[in-house]
Amino acid sequence: MKLDREHFPQVAGLITWAVVFAVIIAGYGASASPLALLLVIGLFLVYLVCFIVLTWPSAPRAQPGIVPGTLFAIQVLSAFALVYLIPEFELAILTIIWVAVLPTYYSFRTSLILLVVVVTAWFTAYSVRWDTGGLLPSALLFGAFHVFAILMTEATKSAQLASMEATRLNAELRTAQGLLEQATRQNERTRIARDLHDLLGHHLTALIINLQVAGHLDQDEARQKIEQCHSIAKLLLSDVREAVSTLRENESLDFVAMVDLMTENIPGLMVHRQFDVDLDLEDLLIAKNLLSCIQEAITNTLRHSGADAFSIHLSQKDDELLLECFDNGEITAGYVKGNGLKGFEERIMEMSGSVHFDRVDGALHIAATIPLARTMAET
Repeated sequence: MKLDREHFPQVAGLITWAVVFAVIIAGYGASASPLALLLVIGLFLVYLVCFIVLTWPSAPRAQPGIVPGTLFAIQVLSAFALVYLIPEFELAILTIIWVAVLPTYYSFRTSLILLVVVVTAWFTAYSVRWDTGGLLPSALLFGAFHVFAILMTEATKSAQLASMEATRLNAELRTAQGLLEQATRQNERTRIARDLHDLLGHHLTALIINLQVAGHLDQDEARQKIEQCHSIAKLLLSDVREAVSTLRENESLDFVAMVDLMTENIPGLMVHRQFDVDLDLEDLLIAKNLLSCIQEAITNTLRHSGADAFSIHLSQKDDELLLECFDNGEITAGYVKGNGLKGFEERIMEMSGSVHFDRVDGALHIAATIPLARTMAET
């Protein structure tokens, strides 16, 4: 089984926990009673379970909420309980592991405040509980380790966010390039259709009129030839009109291909799409705004919901296009629309549509309705 990079911090924490556990049990187990030893092992396991849940790759981290906060509290309290039972200075390593996870859920400022509180409380409790003095140098040393751990995690978090932003911008660029290419082809088809109509259609129409006039001549043989030319000219004009109609029918944009291009290879997010209509949009403005709306919804999911799955549902009812975007993440009940969601709303309103933002099962559900100037052919 291949180990992904996103699992490395968790594996490193597990190895560190295992080393501390083995060292402490080896030294404490020889003299402790079975009940005390069982209690110590239980506290270590509680700490371990909290760590695994908090560092699980699919755990939502953009909105900490009550559950992660409770797990952090239980984890650090189990470490404090261990230091109350065992006079081993190495147990401070458990708080280093604890601190290293904080920036993945909380801001850097909040993480630093918690770091100072916990480190101060830890060494104060150790000094009082075991009546030891001269801990200041050791406290400063371990405090430096805590700061190093939190800085490394914050740097990793920043790098991940930068990578996600680069991926998002790259997806937007590829989508814009695809949209430009299709728009260029559309304009070229339109130009060819117009040239065909102007250069051939008018001439053939004039030819038909002239042949109709010539058809009134009395010469039987001439009239027969003229009627043949008349039929051929009408056939040519019909072919030209058919070619022009075919070009204009193929002017539409492949919207599905644009969506697939924009949503492929988004790190940490599986995008599902369901299209109930043939979305070959002829209106460049509608296509561009819809793509931008979907991109804004995906960006909002990546930044704020902590989801690992995102769904896009497009359907048509009468002359209205219905767009739904939702994920499996979680947002706070009193969430405030940021610039991304406001931009989503503005683009829908630009198309004379309407949009509703709802919180369904803890996740954000976006439903937009856009009136269509032209009816799209259903699949």
